[in-house]
Amino acid sequence: MSASRSRKHSSVARRWRFAPTPDAHINAAAHLSGQLGISPMCAQLLLGRGLSDPAAADAFLSRRFDLLHDPLLLPDMPRAIARLAQAVEKGEKILLFGDYDADGITATALLTRFFDVLRRQLHSKVQVESRISDRKHGYGLTPPAVERILARRPDVLVTLDNGISAHTALNALAEAGIDCIVVDHHHVQNSIPRAVAVVNPKRPDSTYPYSELCGAGIAFKLAWALAMHFSQNKRVTPEFRAFLLDAVALAGTGTLADIVPLTGENRILAHQGLLALNRSQSPGWRALIRIACPRSAAASVSARRPSSESSRKDAPIRASDVSFGIAPRLNAASRCGDASDALELLTSDDPARAEQLAAALDRYNVQRQELQGAVVDSVRESAAAALASTPACAAFVLASSEWHQGVIGIAASRIVDEFHRPTLLLSIDAGTGIARGSGRSIPGLHLTDALARQKDYLLNFGGHAAAAGFSIEAARIGEFRGAFQADCAQHLEPEDFEPVMELEARMKLGEIDARCCADLEKLEPFGMGNPAPMLAVCGVSVKSPPKLLGKTEEHVSFYASDGNTARRVVGWNHAPNFNALCDLTQSGPIDVAFRPQLNNYRGETSVELVMEAFRKSPEV
Repeated sequence: MSASRSRKHSSVARRWRFAPTPDAHINAAAHLSGQLGISPMCAQLLLGRGLSDPAAADAFLSRRFDLLHDPLLLPDMPRAIARLAQAVEKGEKILLFGDYDADGITATALLTRFFDVLRRQLHSKVQVESRISDRKHGYGLTPPAVERILARRPDVLVTLDNGISAHTALNALAEAGIDCIVVDHHHVQNSIPRAVAVVNPKRPDSTYPYSELCGAGIAFKLAWALAMHFSQNKRVTPEFRAFLLDAVALAGTGTLADIVPLTGENRILAHQGLLALNRSQSPGWRALIRIACPRSAAASVSARRPSSESSRKDAPIRASDVSFGIAPRLNAASRCGDASDALELLTSDDPARAEQLAAALDRYNVQRQELQGAVVDSVRESAAAALASTPACAAFVLASSEWHQGVIGIAASRIVDEFHRPTLLLSIDAGTGIARGSGRSIPGLHLTDALARQKDYLLNFGGHAAAAGFSIEAARIGEFRGAFQADCAQHLEPEDFEPVMELEARMKLGEIDARCCADLEKLEPFGMGNPAPMLAVCGVSVKSPPKLLGKTEEHVSFYASDGNTARRVVGWNHAPNFNALCDLTQSGPIDVAFRPQLNNYRGETSVELVMEAFRKSPEV
């Protein structure tokens, strides 16, 4: 299912804003088009992403492995390699401790599999144990997590996708004689924690060329650096090379699941990861793909037959399949079950066990959806009431003991989509008096920085610009709410609360053809930092009345015409707008914001416009 099909449309009206196209821009697009052999439209979209240099634009389009940076450039990477190599050579005990979300799970699975390969290749007696944090205890190295780590007495602890803010916990572990290596990508708060190595490209002293890697991306770089060390060469052995080409599926999945910017190295890891997913013969991946992406070509390919008739008919796995199919099931394990099931699935070589685990993740995901629906409905009511009582409310800080902690992050995303305000949701544990929160933000407010300004109220926090997690004593929620809302009001301007739909190009219907769709594929994968281009056709007419589609008539369809060309327009989940659409199409020309796609039906391929929004055309 594509992202456009799955998306629920916001109840907040959005202002249309077209990207400027000055003459210099048009000339630059023509030059770039000639240099790279791409269409002027594709060149225009590249310019809109700041890629005016042909070499930089070509690198963006190529997404090649050899464009990744040397992993040894990451801060403290040589120190991490030296300590882990010592553990391997001495047969010491290493404990991998990953976060409970999809990024942490894929990072942990990646290094677990790497050490399996390394043990076999070197005949090492190193002991490697993998554990995932427990969502109910909170993020990262919580006191219960530290107790469990101390009970296992590892020689080396490697934290994955967590640890950068765990000063107290890391001090305690160091005092107990455990050498700690922090592999994290979250923002550094105040100072670097005490550890043998802190591998984080966001360190203030980092000179690494790219700072936006996720946890799984850094884990991939750690495995790569270890492979170079034990190969005694920058060109790794064939066995390690084969591992890395497979392991990029884990790095790419973590990258897409963690919603980091799909620029630079992340773009390469995501693209190469999707290619690896499509060719993977791992029992875990194959079982998960069959359930999460049943229409994909990869789901149709059996482990013993690398090609089949069905695989030629079905579509390859794309970024949206990971975002809406694979990642939710990995995340559902910690929300409604046991995150270790997801880790075991991604490290399993037993097809029967993999099928059992994939089915379990699917059940967890169904439970998650049911819980999520109830929580979203409840939160929506609370948000609407808060806005009704305080129309100038700059942010929502809402709490309840009835909201399941595992789905409040997703619910916060929905509320931001609907009301376009920073949203913090808290699940209160009545027994302990502690509330665990998850937040999402809007452009204009860096959420983790905003929480840092209120850190005196919080027990802990961490995250990114757009998303964060935190905990607080329930008794302090009221005063924290006031301080956080006042801070948001100070840092946000009135226009920040007005959602904007950015339109990158105006097109004529005749320009939207198969080549147009092929050009857009060169810009994939799409996500944060590299959004799918939103295009527009203006002043088109609709000769026949729009129709409702789907078993429950939740979608709409019509044909748009500019007098020379007609194209079918499909609006997924636009049934609530059906009457307004009919009224507008009867009163005159309309503008349609869309993304083009190729539709394959009964052996015939046609170009469709997947509608995002529509309006009465102001130009006619």
